[in-house]
Amino acid sequence: MWAVTVCAVVVGIVWLHWRQSDQKLADFLGLGCVHGYARLWHGCSIRGPSPRSIKGAAILIANHTCSADPSFLQANCARWLSFLIAREFYGLLPLIDRVFEHQCSVPVARDGRDVAAVRTALRRLQEGRIVCVFPEGGLSGTGRGRLRPGKGGAALLALRSRAPVYPAFIAGGPQHHYVPRAWLLPSRVRVYFGPPVDLSAYYDRPINRPLLEEVTALLMRRIDSLRPQKRNQQSRRCLP
Repeated sequence: MWAVTVCAVVVGIVWLHWRQSDQKLADFLGLGCVHGYARLWHGCSIRGPSPRSIKGAAILIANHTCSADPSFLQANCARWLSFLIAREFYGLLPLIDRVFEHQCSVPVARDGRDVAAVRTALRRLQEGRIVCVFPEGGLSGTGRGRLRPGKGGAALLALRSRAPVYPAFIAGGPQHHYVPRAWLLPSRVRVYFGPPVDLSAYYDRPINRPLLEEVTALLMRRIDSLRPQKRNQQSRRCLP
């Protein structure tokens, strides 16, 4: 009897939170599952300004250390993120494709010349969504504490859309190239979010390769500046 009572209480609490969330039930349950996975299995917590306060269109950029990173970013957002995802991850499992479709994610080729993907991502921003990009285009030097050089996709989207760009740094985590281990191995994750990057000085310049390289370098520096070691160094320099 007590088990039935506990289940009824849990269902009642979930129903109450759903009614207060102003979300569709599928979105509420899906986001709740991602939140529970990241928090309970990986101890995911955040530092810095919460992305839950982001309204309207925005671009979220972060380093990329394992295939589970999207769940760490999604767990700290109150609405679905639209990820730029490599085309080879589509078609593996129908269920995964359904998740990508529900998120309004964007399939993209790794060669950096996918014009259709850029157009789709810009359309997602016009729809008021948050588009998430891993500028490195692949996994960082996993476990080595370094970033790979960034690619120009995030800079191109930012300059064309003029949507605010929010940087994030994912510290800790499974640090595995092997996909099952990245998702199943328990870990402890910290996600450091920073304020939006001011790109207004670049808006009136013609968009060409040198400009994209300059803006990309700036975005990568902002991601790297959120690294815990660098944050601690900056804090010590600010002490009297």
